[in-house]
Amino acid sequence: MILRPFTLQSLVPLLCVCICSSVQAQGELDAIRRELEQLRTRVTALEQSNHVLRSTLEVDRLVVRKELIVSDTGSIWEKGFDRHQIPRGIYARSLFDGPGGLWVRSRLIKCEVDDPFDDRFHAIERDGRIRSVAGHISWNVWAGDAWRQVAIVQGEALEPTEMPAERWDGDNHPGRLRFQSFRPHHGEPLTDALLGQGKMSLGGGGFGGGGLPLPQQVLELWGGSLRQNLVAAPSAPRVARHDASGRHTYTLVAVGADGALSTPSPEARADGYALLDWDSVPGGDAYIVIRDGVRVAGPLRKEGSVKRWRDPLLREP
Repeated sequence: MILRPFTLQSLVPLLCVCICSSVQAQGELDAIRRELEQLRTRVTALEQSNHVLRSTLEVDRLVVRKELIVSDTGSIWEKGFDRHQIPRGIYARSLFDGPGGLWVRSRLIKCEVDDPFDDRFHAIERDGRIRSVAGHISWNVWAGDAWRQVAIVQGEALEPTEMPAERWDGDNHPGRLRFQSFRPHHGEPLTDALLGQGKMSLGGGGFGGGGLPLPQQVLELWGGSLRQNLVAAPSAPRVARHDASGRHTYTLVAVGADGALSTPSPEARADGYALLDWDSVPGGDAYIVIRDGVRVAGPLRKEGSVKRWRDPLLREP
């Protein structure tokens, strides 16, 4: 093996290879840095989008194929009320593996601008025939490990004997309301009233929706009598507070829904202008307040079994 001495001319190609390799490596490193910076930018954008999605979701259309849960705890049912199916917030489910429905906790507030309140019940058989009982609203209590109906308001179409189906069209589709309640020692609801077509039946009987005759006259009573009760006279109002400005008397008069007046209540005496309380009376739709023989307020329509009224001349302590 013969070793040749290095010359500048022989080192030039080697130096060129080293310089080219260094430049190429630096270029590749810069490319990696640029890709990492782009990746960091995309990750930051995704994190920001994810943060926004956790608080607000804005879409043109939302399709939920199985379940929708609105709950601050993430649970469908309120803790301890799973069997009762009391939702924590809102729970909606489709027909993917059984009955579907919508459960709403607390108040259901419906609002509309320049349009009347409108709730609709649609019902149809699988073969396309109309279902005469389109839907109902029921009030329920939990008894015997299940929800049990107490009272029912049901919308229904006229019977075929009253109006054959072939005579129904877009302008002719009559119906009525049926009011039902469960009574002691009865396993089925009894119809209390039928209302519709400008006529009404009142009475007892009618298991499961039948039994009470359809009204032929404007008002028909079955199994009972009509009794009129006068509006009862209120008791004397109670003086809750007065300002000790001088002796005054207060009297109440109850007003019926038809505007009829009761006899005046006994007088209540106060050593000044007063804050009054009184109990409601059967048939009392509103109340008139008389101070020292002069009407000073009313008709007053106040909620609750105990009414309260403040004399506008009462001076606060």
